Amino acid sequence: MDLASHELQAFRMVAQTLNFSTAAERIHITQPALSQRIQSLEKTLGLTLFVRDPKGIKLTEAGMRLLRYCQVKDHLESELLSDLVKAPDGKLGGRLRIAGYSSVLHSVIMPALAKLLRENPAVHFEFSVHEMGELMGVLESGEADFVVMDHEIERANIQTLVLGQEKYVLIQSSQFPKRDVYLDHDPDDRFTETFFQTQNNHPRRGGVSPPSTKQKSTLSRCYVNDIDGILKGVALGLGQGVVPHHLLPKDLPIRIAKGLKPMNVPIVLHYFRQSYYSNLQKATIENLKRNCANYLR
Repeated sequence: MDLASHELQAFRMVAQTLNFSTAAERIHITQPALSQRIQSLEKTLGLTLFVRDPKGIKLTEAGMRLLRYCQVKDHLESELLSDLVKAPDGKLGGRLRIAGYSSVLHSVIMPALAKLLRENPAVHFEFSVHEMGELMGVLESGEADFVVMDHEIERANIQTLVLGQEKYVLIQSSQFPKRDVYLDHDPDDRFTETFFQTQNNHPRRGGVSPPSTKQKSTLSRCYVNDIDGILKGVALGLGQGVVPHHLLPKDLPIRIAKGLKPMNVPIVLHYFRQSYYSNLQKATIENLKRNCANYLR
């Protein structure tokens, strides 16, 4: 049995986008031609690779296993081509794709890998920011080879590595009077409530009283979409915000609220367990493990 490369390409793109129309556009063929390739691949394997549900299409268990195979195959091919053609002697090549959440991807993950990427110019890298709830789907669909989350997903086929901890603090404006309004990303962002939940078992040292259990459900909140919006909103006196200490800028009129303990949140790297990891993947894991803590102080 041979697996045709053009059929695997079609499968990989549908698995990544979970949309036949989008996948066909990306590989520059018609949607009927794409569907024909998927059907031919399923016939060759004697397996169903996709199923439909009310939310759209999704991979079957067999489809998930084939996607893992395609990813390993892509890394092997990319590494071989880099060794033979693209990368200078002794340098790494290939494609590196990492997804994460906004407060760590640009401020921690990218700096931790910057030296590696500068020294290996043949590496093509892709960094993408996603909402926390989207990241596991990004990994499963093959959009990224590594994802960084603020908690650990325990699954037999997922490898995890704690890279460090973010220390979250409550900040206030140092220029304008304190407002009892808390700035979050959006209505689904419960981070402020989670922060105050960690304070209720901690003796108050003066400065700020944690809201009571009853108060927590009625916190006055406003929304500014991202971490930069929270920092600037606090500086402008629009409210208070819970943010990572390592992101506090020196040029904004903000201060850390007194009397509250920091909330430590892990930074966890996730990637699929596989029989083979390319030299680029191994170097990426090692550099993240070694360097991330330097950007969290």
